Amino acid sequence: PFMSLLEKILLALVAVLALVGTILSRAAPEYFMNRFVIEDGGIEWLTVIALVASAVLMLKRAWDLRRERSALFLFVTGMAATVFLFGAGEEISWGQRIFSVETPEWLEAHNKQKEMNLHNLVIGGHSINKLVFSKLLGIVLLLYLLLLPVLCRKSARWSARVDRLGIPLPRTWHVLLWIAVLLLSEVAVGTSKRGEIREVLLTLVLFLQLLRPLNAAIYERKQICLPGRGDGE
Repeated sequence: PFMSLLEKILLALVAVLALVGTILSRAAPEYFMNRFVIEDGGIEWLTVIALVASAVLMLKRAWDLRRERSALFLFVTGMAATVFLFGAGEEISWGQRIFSVETPEWLEAHNKQKEMNLHNLVIGGHSINKLVFSKLLGIVLLLYLLLLPVLCRKSARWSARVDRLGIPLPRTWHVLLWIAVLLLSEVAVGTSKRGEIREVLLTLVLFLQLLRPLNAAIYERKQICLPGRGDGE
């Protein structure tokens, strides 16, 4: 099928959150900033849930295929899960507010929000968030979403290499969804806290993509290697 029931539900959730968030940011910016996207609120926890779900999905795949895939495939899959769990931990400052943990002195001195996380660090006048989590991550996503799928469609060698590494490729509609969310959050959302709505939408899109990537056959017990592939869309 073009889309499973779970994919349809997630896509609908992305659409509703995008619509509600955009309208609130324009019509009731104070409510949007002080209630809708507050720290430890529903939007932040939905972001955490999406990241944890992505990590669990990748860990399950690594475990299920532990005797049927190479060490490199399992390492890449496990590292993806680790990155997602790290993102979830950063999002909630590693449970600092939940467990009432005080920020260590060094972190407090260098963290612009005085929180126990790395992405808000400012070192030598440079924001880690802007340098690593925005610019560097943006370049990686650009290569992953736009360049890699094209290479794999045009080259059987690249396609086979990506499959052996265990890299889940986005379908065309996944890429369009990524672009739509980025454009919407930058252009349509009318407050400085647009990053919060962008994060929840992108993490949901990420989980949606991981559920059934273009090369979903790499996660089947009997791997299917094709010289070329299409979207089947």
